[in-house]
Amino acid sequence: MSIETWIAFVIASLILTMTPGPSILLGVVHSLNFGVKKTVYTALGDITANFLQMILVAIGLGVIIASSELAFLVIKWFGVITLLYMGIKMIMSKPQIIENTKQESISRKKMFTSGFVVAAGNPKAIIFFTAFFPQFIDPQQSLLLQMSILCPTMALLDFTWVMIYAISANKFFDRFQSNASYINKFGGGALIGASGFLAMSSKSGN
Repeated sequence: MSIETWIAFVIASLILTMTPGPSILLGVVHSLNFGVKKTVYTALGDITANFLQMILVAIGLGVIIASSELAFLVIKWFGVITLLYMGIKMIMSKPQIIENTKQESISRKKMFTSGFVVAAGNPKAIIFFTAFFPQFIDPQQSLLLQMSILCPTMALLDFTWVMIYAISANKFFDRFQSNASYINKFGGGALIGASGFLAMSSKSGN
């Protein structure tokens, strides 16, 4: 994998992982109820589930690449359309209300498990990874080597954003809540922008 491809992946991933989803929302709730430090375990549960989902996607992409490069190209364009749809849907959706209510103490294991379950139980994650990763994969090169670079990069950025949201909500809850609709619009706009960027790169690369 060239350094240029990896940098493009980092930039796109940075934009996409900042879009609020179930795991980020859970991280915010846990941060408000149990504190930022314990929310680290929620984020670790999240990225553990995501790693498993990425492995499943990698296996599926490996089968597709082995069977037909045309099918792989179709998957790439399906990904562009999927990201566009997700962006429009996010812009049109109403922000969820988060209650700032302190609860009793909770174990680190339970926070990790809840983070894992929420991420693993989100079918959109599989669709998202299937849509996103092919944009940066060269079917002529080793899929295992490429995914061994892309997956940890994505997981690190995902963990970072969960914690950024958790810290921000904990310190600036009222402002965070009042700007929730703008966060949705920004996230949706980021997805639409990414779909356009990936469409152009797919066109130039194929």
